[in-house]
Amino acid sequence: MTFTVSNPNASKLAAMKAARQAAQVKPDALAKWISPAEARNRDRIIFDDSASMGSEIENAKTGTVEYLRNCPPNQSAVAVHFLNTQDEELASLNSNLMQVAERLKAKSLKSGGTPLFSVTMKALNTGPTLTRMIIFTDGEPTDSLVEYDSRAEKEDLLRNADIVIARANELKAPIDTVYFGPDAEYNQRAIKFLKYLAEKTGGYFLHFDPAKVSFAKAFKYLAPANRLMLASESVRREIESGKRA
Repeated sequence: MTFTVSNPNASKLAAMKAARQAAQVKPDALAKWISPAEARNRDRIIFDDSASMGSEIENAKTGTVEYLRNCPPNQSAVAVHFLNTQDEELASLNSNLMQVAERLKAKSLKSGGTPLFSVTMKALNTGPTLTRMIIFTDGEPTDSLVEYDSRAEKEDLLRNADIVIARANELKAPIDTVYFGPDAEYNQRAIKFLKYLAEKTGGYFLHFDPAKVSFAKAFKYLAPANRLMLASESVRREIESGKRA
């Protein structure tokens, strides 16, 4: 006759083993993410990685990650389009915002010029259709969608902007814009252009002067969870002055 000796702790040990295995699975892997086309917020960010951004690139990354943290989960899909760096995965709308944040933080960026118009138009015409666009830059675009006319240099920026505006309004997608740089005489054309782009599409314009406000902390106010606050001019002024952390 064979006797089987049962271990009274067997069930407890099995439960502990299962718990350890479950702990090794990231919560993100267990989540079921909606398809980007189903997301209420489909935001495309135009990320300026031009050479002039220099040491502020990491702040821009941090600010964009904070933006992602302020998007309602499983209601938002976000894509990030760089001006110079190619990354098809980040340029595709993704509702797994943790995945977007991790890929962005790890991404090495290639600096270059400011081909803002061509990148913006490509993003506007990429499906699934966006519901909003957010652009930040520290300078004027270096490309053009129209034939350059040296006699009308001052109007060239707005002529290009009108093409972008027409497409954004056709899609009913407001464009929020951020100028990142000092309030100096040499950048007034860029500021005027970005204000025009936002106003004509129903978006918001903010000026982040690095001497006053940290991009890493302020960019989150353009995210869906905070964006309604921007309807208040006083709130926008607080953000731009650095008084609102």
